[in-house]
Amino acid sequence: MLKLFTEALGEFLTERLTDLPEKPVVSFALPGTVAGQNAVNIFLTSIKEDPDLRSNDLQYKREELGWITTRPPLRLKCTYLISAWPMAADPVIAILDQYQLLSAAFTVIATVKKLPAAFIPAPFSAYDLPEPVIELSDDQLHLDPAFWTALDCAFRPAFSFSATISLPIAGEHFDYGVDKINSEFKIK
Repeated sequence: MLKLFTEALGEFLTERLTDLPEKPVVSFALPGTVAGQNAVNIFLTSIKEDPDLRSNDLQYKREELGWITTRPPLRLKCTYLISAWPMAADPVIAILDQYQLLSAAFTVIATVKKLPAAFIPAPFSAYDLPEPVIELSDDQLHLDPAFWTALDCAFRPAFSFSATISLPIAGEHFDYGVDKINSEFKIK
């Protein structure tokens, strides 16, 4: 599900980057590994549970012989780092192209709260999962020089956003129908 969602993010971003003279490619590789073309890199930096958006209530569905109960989906908060990688050889033009790519990507992410339905992968609909929620993040990983050094890259501007997606939890539980309910009340 995470792979499908990340690919859908890439398709969404690629389609929305229309105001650029040359449409960039979207890369999911380590930042800095796409050479020879304008690229916007979407790199997954962390995954954690988002308990604020998770319900603990079992979900019930009526079947012929009784009820099917399922646990609510797990809500994962995935933090992505977006960086821009221009192909221009001239350093001044490359920096300006980088700013243009980054600001275009920022505008796309900042103006949506949910991934449009046309981009949501089919399994999300098949499981009737809540739509993924997108928001800018205050993650500061891209400001850490050790991060860029570990990638063998020079420091560059970047921004983070998070997407909270739902993952179904396997295991349905079948409850047999109730034949008789005891509903005696005693009033004193």
